[in-house]
Amino acid sequence: MEKISGNPRLLAAPIAVALVLGLILMSAILPMIKMNPKNIPVGIVAADQGEIGKTLAAGLMRNAPETVRLVPFESMERLEKAMDEREVYGALVLPQDFSAKLATLRTGAPEKATVQICVNEGANPTVANLIQNALANMASMLNARLSVQMLAESPDAPIPAGRVADYANPVQAEFVKVHAAGNMGNAPLSFLTGVWFTSLIGAVALYLFGNRRRFESGKEKLKLNTIQSVMPFVYGLVAGYALAWYSIWLYGFEYESFHKVALYLALVVAAFVFMIFATLRWLRLPSIVIYVLLMFFSMPAVQLAPEMMPAFYRDWLISWLPIRIYVDGLREILFFSGDYFNAYSMILVWILFAALVLVWVKNVTEKANVTETAKA
Repeated sequence: MEKISGNPRLLAAPIAVALVLGLILMSAILPMIKMNPKNIPVGIVAADQGEIGKTLAAGLMRNAPETVRLVPFESMERLEKAMDEREVYGALVLPQDFSAKLATLRTGAPEKATVQICVNEGANPTVANLIQNALANMASMLNARLSVQMLAESPDAPIPAGRVADYANPVQAEFVKVHAAGNMGNAPLSFLTGVWFTSLIGAVALYLFGNRRRFESGKEKLKLNTIQSVMPFVYGLVAGYALAWYSIWLYGFEYESFHKVALYLALVVAAFVFMIFATLRWLRLPSIVIYVLLMFFSMPAVQLAPEMMPAFYRDWLISWLPIRIYVDGLREILFFSGDYFNAYSMILVWILFAALVLVWVKNVTEKANVTETAKA
């Protein structure tokens, strides 16, 4: 202890932390600092039967802001399916009666035309706010363009005083939230620390519980290995139901199915515990640093859409992060009426299975050495 305390290199430790960890941790949150929303897929439906709607839709396609990428859909049914599958984050809809209502502004019974702004809130609440603002701006531009056009078409006809407002604002925007998130928009973030730290601590506890232990027989070692293979499921069930109940008590969350959420969280914890434990078994305890840092690098995956991130993060990191799988699967259950066992659950099962196999391969390969040590 005296040797360590008297070592002048100890004074340089904070400098090393600032230079090395500072770079790593600041790189982890780079996508959140340098958000660059670009080409976010947004649908457009020109259901209007008149030529005005089709012409306006074509104009919007040509002059869409860089933030969004307009994707045309032939019908509302196709758009709704795309939103269910999270292919688009929102949509601009010109209803069937758009041209007809626009024409009434020149009659004695005027009705304002309506543009629907649909926001797929459950897909990503952060993107939903951005898309809502972008589409609202597009609707305002459309409104101004039609106003100028209507005034230009009747330059000599006086506009009645009561109709000035109609000519100035011929179109009104109607906002529609699809797969509304309500107060649960940040649910994936609220569960993250509980899920991740339970998994980390659970894996470390299992590793330390069996590390360097001497056994009287192979049967005793098999018993320990079996316990290590069962406990992640126990951790998962306890954490899943506890976190789901805490969220109701503390945050006031309301679920369509409490058990779906709790069981999904249980599967996530069990898969993550096995994944981390397998790494510890093969690479030893210092490898836990990988997963501590992984949480920081995963934060953008919880809050941002891939289209909002720098290309490097989007193409090389986010796609394989385990926390991204957890987030997408939870959103599927909460906002898209998904079943407990969905496509993301299947990925978690494969992670769990692969990690379990790796753990038992390590158990079997160490068996002879441990038995000989015990007999000696």
